[in-house]
Amino acid sequence: MQNEIITTSDGSHSLQSQKYGVAYHSIHGAIQETQHVFIEAGLYQKINKQNEISILEIGWGTGLNSYMTLLESQKNKSIIHYTTIEAFPISIEQAEQLNYYELLQQKDNSSFIHFHQLKWN
Repeated sequence: MQNEIITTSDGSHSLQSQKYGVAYHSIHGAIQETQHVFIEAGLYQKINKQNEISILEIGWGTGLNSYMTLLESQKNKSIIHYTTIEAFPISIEQAEQLNYYELLQQKDNSSFIHFHQLKWN
């Protein structure tokens, strides 16, 4: 059963699980949620104290948390060891349709898509 791409209130995409009837992110904003919860309340608390950290994410979803973590690590020159587990990975084709790189002002989606390709290799 395919997930449906939805647009959240901040204009960023998320997925609506057709099987479980829930969205992968807050309907108020996928990027806004990741920025507030994962980056500001989580990542910044660690990388402000130490330059090298490890993250374990259970439920990788669309990969938005890891993508925004990559962008932050590049800005801050942090070393982040990122491990994730996902029981129901989305397809590369669906990942290519998500608009994160555009809204995060990246030149293309190649680094985001690379994450999804790694999952299949």
